Amino acid sequence: MFKYYIVQYNNGAIFVEDKLKKELYKELTHDDDAEFAKLVPKVKQIVKIKIDGTPVIVCDPNKLSQQDLIVAYLTGKFFAKIIGSSPKDSAQLKEISQALRLGSNLISARLVTLKNNMQVEQVSKGEYKISTAPLEKMLDQIIKKIGV
Repeated sequence: MFKYYIVQYNNGAIFVEDKLKKELYKELTHDDDAEFAKLVPKVKQIVKIKIDGTPVIVCDPNKLSQQDLIVAYLTGKFFAKIIGSSPKDSAQLKEISQALRLGSNLISARLVTLKNNMQVEQVSKGEYKISTAPLEKMLDQIIKKIGV
């Protein structure tokens, strides 16, 4: 973690020692490739992607809540776009409902909860995508439920 360094202020300018700059850079920069690489082993235990970009939940769906199933499906959509199998990382409510074989009213209610919990984002009316900030935590929770 950080050690204490002297930060000097000079006419509104901030001067920071090079050693601290390097530590700050390491701690505060975000490398998408490294983050996604970390997620792949977790994702593939839960969902895989067909050639046409359709997510397929590969874990036991009976061990997951309806919200978990939606998270898994939208995670699949997210990765389908990353690998170029799908033009978008979002899905319409109707698509999610059909894919998960759950009623659209039920999916709609669960999406509202997920949106309020900042786990999904509403792209447009009736269209949602996974929130990437809490994705690793959500995947860890799903993996714990399926017992992998």
